[in-house]
Amino acid sequence: MDLLETHQKLTFVGVVFLAITFLVNYYHQTDHPGVGFNYAYIPGVVMLAFFSISFILFTKDRL
Repeated sequence: MDLLETHQKLTFVGVVFLAITFLVNYYHQTDHPGVGFNYAYIPGVVMLAFFSISFILFTKDRL
């Protein structure tokens, strides 16, 4: 598999987790404002991991 394809797939997965993060946060803010743990942090951290790995793969020759 080509490195650029891997970078594109990781970026796409990161965008999907970005959307999931927004949806979970919106649900939490509308139905349970200020109550309990906001589960949007979980897909948010996963999203950051995917974007970070994608960025490192894309720029590893320059690092």
